[in-house]
Amino acid sequence: MASASNRSKLDEYSVYARPYVPLKWRQFNEKASSPVSSPPPPWINFGQYTQSFAGNAFLQAKDIEIEPSHEQHGDQFVQLDQHNYSRFFAKALSQETAALQEEYDDYALYSIALPHDNNSVYYLSVPGLREAGLRIEVGDVVHVRQLRFDKFGEPVITPTFRDHNGKAIETPNSVDKRYDAAVWAIDRLREVILLRIDAMPRRSMVFNGSFTIQARRMNEVRLAVQRTQARLDEADNLWIKSMLFPEIKHGHLQHELNIATFQVKFYDHMLNYEQQRAVQTILDNAYGKLPYLISGPPGTGKTKTVTETALQLVAKNTTNRVVLCAPSDPAADTLGRRLSQHLSPQMLLRVNSPSRSFPEVPEAVLPFCCVENDIFSLPPFSELMRKKVVVLTCRDVDVLRKARLSNEDLFQLERNVHTALHPEHPPIFPQLHWSSLIIDEAAQATEPEALLPLLLVAPPKEAQYEGNRLPTVVMVGDQKQLGPRTACKIGPIRVSLFERLLARSLYCGHPLARSRQFGGLVRPLTSDMLPIVRPPFTDLIRNYRSHPAILATPSSLFYNDTLEPAAENTDSLLSWPGFGEAQLPVLFADNRRLDEIERDGGGWYNLGEADLAIYHAESFVRQGLLHPHEICIMSPFSAQVRVLRMKARDPAVGMPGINIGPLEAFQGLESRLVIICTTRTRDRFIDQDLARGLGVIHEPRRFNVALTRAKEGLIVIGNPHVLGQDENWESFIAFCLRTDANTGWTGRHIDDWQPRPGTKIETSRLEKQMSYKARLDQSQDFNVVARRLGHLKFGMSEEQAMWESGIQAEAVMRKDQDLEGEFYSNSEK
Repeated sequence: MASASNRSKLDEYSVYARPYVPLKWRQFNEKASSPVSSPPPPWINFGQYTQSFAGNAFLQAKDIEIEPSHEQHGDQFVQLDQHNYSRFFAKALSQETAALQEEYDDYALYSIALPHDNNSVYYLSVPGLREAGLRIEVGDVVHVRQLRFDKFGEPVITPTFRDHNGKAIETPNSVDKRYDAAVWAIDRLREVILLRIDAMPRRSMVFNGSFTIQARRMNEVRLAVQRTQARLDEADNLWIKSMLFPEIKHGHLQHELNIATFQVKFYDHMLNYEQQRAVQTILDNAYGKLPYLISGPPGTGKTKTVTETALQLVAKNTTNRVVLCAPSDPAADTLGRRLSQHLSPQMLLRVNSPSRSFPEVPEAVLPFCCVENDIFSLPPFSELMRKKVVVLTCRDVDVLRKARLSNEDLFQLERNVHTALHPEHPPIFPQLHWSSLIIDEAAQATEPEALLPLLLVAPPKEAQYEGNRLPTVVMVGDQKQLGPRTACKIGPIRVSLFERLLARSLYCGHPLARSRQFGGLVRPLTSDMLPIVRPPFTDLIRNYRSHPAILATPSSLFYNDTLEPAAENTDSLLSWPGFGEAQLPVLFADNRRLDEIERDGGGWYNLGEADLAIYHAESFVRQGLLHPHEICIMSPFSAQVRVLRMKARDPAVGMPGINIGPLEAFQGLESRLVIICTTRTRDRFIDQDLARGLGVIHEPRRFNVALTRAKEGLIVIGNPHVLGQDENWESFIAFCLRTDANTGWTGRHIDDWQPRPGTKIETSRLEKQMSYKARLDQSQDFNVVARRLGHLKFGMSEEQAMWESGIQAEAVMRKDQDLEGEFYSNSEK
């Protein structure tokens, strides 16, 4: 057994240190070699596509592709403004590039076999590929080196020559070759990458494989940043300034209260008041020339609002064209699937990167995609121009840019053709093709990524005159959930454009903003507040997913206590004995078994926790309360995910249908029962977790996402003394103790944990409402009290009134044709 001093010494070393690799294997990757390229997979010929509708005489030469910047940047970031925009993000992207290369280095493979077929296709096995940890796409390049050995079986290493910076000098005629293998296919389920390597002699058949940054992808966002700075530097380019740095002067003053009725015939009749108000405000376009932001906490119907907005925009005007983006393919597919119920393939287009494989695309979305030569492509120009809505990822917007389909290019094309046909006429000012941009899940896109769609619809400065119809920009998201996926764990690259805009005083300082509400109830707009800048935002408040007990803590911690439970049938699991007498579907299960780490820093797992999670899941299935596929078990550690999957698939358990995965995989999803395995039960490794961006301790966004996936039941397994060092977990555990929703290590309630001295833990509005309702239910004179409550809705306890009325209050108030100022709801539009 290790002594205390030895244990302390162990703590000085990183438990996340890379596995030991003998120097003789690593030297192969570091030495100079002769590069040998391989044929890339089929791709879109953008030059040929552009020539199909425009000649060189009518379109100016496009931006020159840039090389990575080697400019030196200071250690500290200055405050971002329109003058230092390019420098600011050049530094941020430089940090991200360095972190990304470190991430790739973690996946380097040494002394491996490389199976092959009879042609030039090789099969590279990559552990961990299934969890999407390795950022790799079809068309990327993997460096493959075939090792050489002497007659004694020792590796042969050629001496390396280096330049003055210490970088190995590539030697074209070197005996050692570095094969730049092209990725032709990716099978994440089997964790195999298919590589194309031509003319490689098959000698030792022992290889090193390494991954590197793909300059193509990084240059896309670097170029977007540079193009943005050029537009910000133009004195008369006001549109881009108001999109990136909106101020009060860019908004419109509101002098009258909004009318409570809407003039729109909604496609979705189940939209609530806030959703309808957001759609109506966007259609009216009376809030100014600045981004309209919709902040939607979990389960509040963000995607429903986005879908309705897109449909209403194209219905409003036959010439409207909407670009609808999301940061990821699954999110974009969801949008395409929703819109496919209302739009035909002649009106809706789902654009995919040529690198995407067909099995990844949902069957319902495929009819809305264009396929040519067995890859995803673009439809003919005239056909594409007729599409009403184009759905794609923020990154894939670059496909349209390279095809010269931006507003700026199309404007110049139409203008130049007209001038060529009618040289005696003055230049025309054509209507912009893309009339609206909507970015869903905008909080998950880095700001440079968000620039790609923004620049696609950006009007040329010649079109920015008074009275011209400029593009509408709408962003929808939740900055309190997981942000952009970045290799860099700190720094401004992790702040989305959506989050940065919401932090500007125009939004967060507005009297009707969520952050300015008191007591958890959204204040109405009243006549004494006029005139006021019309709110260029909507805060959604009604949660249609979770039981109030599940919402109570996240609502209080992250949403200023404003969430209103609106889900139905959330009490179906209360009969499970583990939830106890409190009749709340929340349980904190104490686990003190030690976490363990795989050999060579492979990852953390906790066998005791895994047994407890499977035990609870089995209990729900045995009692007939749930089917396995209705249960989700998540952990922030990949090794624990593997342990959980192995146990669930054990024939003795027989529950392979349970959804088990890393926490990040469940953002945007929901499950009837969620079991959260926190895994970490020793606090001395928390700092190293944080440095690597792992775990759920001191990670508020992960904490929020984990809790808010649950609909009818939530079980958290962890050590309260470790988790309780985080103020958010401290609040949740305190809630579980107050409501007796906990099981201690000995099977009884937790009796050895208390909040830290001096910690002030607020009781959420929803918890008070549940407590009040419980007292009402126990009252012998329930009917009398309930009737009395009905009379006090608008005059007494706000908490009591809101609980009793809930969603019904909204319907009652809608019948009143009075002005919006008399409504309790968030009427800031």
